[in-house]
Amino acid sequence: MTTASTPICVVGAGTMGRGIAQTALAAGHSVTIVDPQEHQLVAAAADIEARLTKRHPALAADLESALTTCTSIPLSPRHPNTVVIEAVLESLDVKSAVFTAAADHFGPQCILATNTSSLSVSAIAARCPLPTRVVGMHFFNPVPVMKLVEVVTGLQTDPQVAEEIDTLAVAWGKTVARVTNAPGFIVNRVARGFYGEPLRLLQECVASPATLDAVIRGSGQFRMGPFELMDLIGNDVNAAVTRTVWSAFNFDPRFEPSRIQDELVAAGRYGRKSGHGFYSYATEHTPAEAPAQVQLGALAPHAVRRGDSAELDAVLERSSIAVTRDEQAPDAQAELVLDGTVVVITRGRTARSESAARGGTPVVVLDRCISVAEATAIAVASSHVESLSAVAAMLHRAGITAHPVSDVPGLVLARTLAVIANEAWEATMHGVASPADIDIAMKLGTNYPAGPFEWTRDWSRAAVLELLDALWFSYHDTRYRANRLLRD
Repeated sequence: MTTASTPICVVGAGTMGRGIAQTALAAGHSVTIVDPQEHQLVAAAADIEARLTKRHPALAADLESALTTCTSIPLSPRHPNTVVIEAVLESLDVKSAVFTAAADHFGPQCILATNTSSLSVSAIAARCPLPTRVVGMHFFNPVPVMKLVEVVTGLQTDPQVAEEIDTLAVAWGKTVARVTNAPGFIVNRVARGFYGEPLRLLQECVASPATLDAVIRGSGQFRMGPFELMDLIGNDVNAAVTRTVWSAFNFDPRFEPSRIQDELVAAGRYGRKSGHGFYSYATEHTPAEAPAQVQLGALAPHAVRRGDSAELDAVLERSSIAVTRDEQAPDAQAELVLDGTVVVITRGRTARSESAARGGTPVVVLDRCISVAEATAIAVASSHVESLSAVAAMLHRAGITAHPVSDVPGLVLARTLAVIANEAWEATMHGVASPADIDIAMKLGTNYPAGPFEWTRDWSRAAVLELLDALWFSYHDTRYRANRLLRD
């Protein structure tokens, strides 16, 4: 059983190791940091002391009694119930060597927790003398701030060991998502669509990175758009994670890396750290490119509503335009008629196909939003470009900026979130994690405004399925193959 008296040994004095050690110290543990480089240990101790001084001054003042640093595991204090947390290089050989040395030094009652983000916990355990004591304890950076910990059970992991690590993480103020070992665990697997789908839209020349970012921020309430985020993470790092997940899933096309991102990496355009990525950071850290916007036309004084759509109703309510309901067509497809133009929420069809189904009537397709009430931007496409300005005026009246994109199936946010939700359903069907754990992981691990199961409920399972089926019909690409559970 782990308690505040349980000794913690953190192997690796880099950024992640320092954050783990600081969190453990703040929770009252005695901590040993192991790193072969003495200068790393000195820097780590000074860094931790400086951070603790701000929030835990009494602990910082007595840090020497709680923190020990060693250049090798055999030199560390030997306690049989030590929890060893490795935060070393993402290499199976390196991590296995660390755990072999730890098992030999601390004995059979120690717990060996790996902070790996991409390697198999089962594979690490297979190379360890104590495979049942190996468990995944995946933190997110910066560790003292980020609340999520993925506790990953490998094939050999003793369930009691996973429970003890769960309890330990909660005692440290973390929220735990329980995961059965699988490539990418929850976050790095489910989040791939947040990058992959916008990259595919960019490859299809649907819109610029700035426009796609603006749409996803404004209609999805995400703190950063995918291209801004990839530049912040580093395109080299983001591409490497994608390639790791792709190869671990036996090169499944739904995780296929982007040639556009590979080109950036080949050119050394890693993002902010190199001064150039999808955006240029030569002068400042704010991307200079402006997103495209629809030029505003005259505001229509009146609209006609047919069918049932909470999204269209919310837009109309925000815009305060007078509305007449067509009571003669109560079962009609949900649409809004504005000066002869039909406005619909995307269901995965292009504006041209929606127009053709109405005998050539001009159609404007609006993207979906996570919350129309909070939306500040939205992607739009039209079968007749001259119809956009009046719809943009209505949206502007509602406080929503209309961003024009190419007339593609599913537009931007709806398509991106449908792919993410589909992967979440896939992970649940395969027993990787529960819907509740996946939602928690995506909100706390990636700062999503809502979890994929939450927006599936808000949009309806039928709406997500309709989007995916329409995308499959257009592309015949397996990334749009709807998970079976969505049809149940």
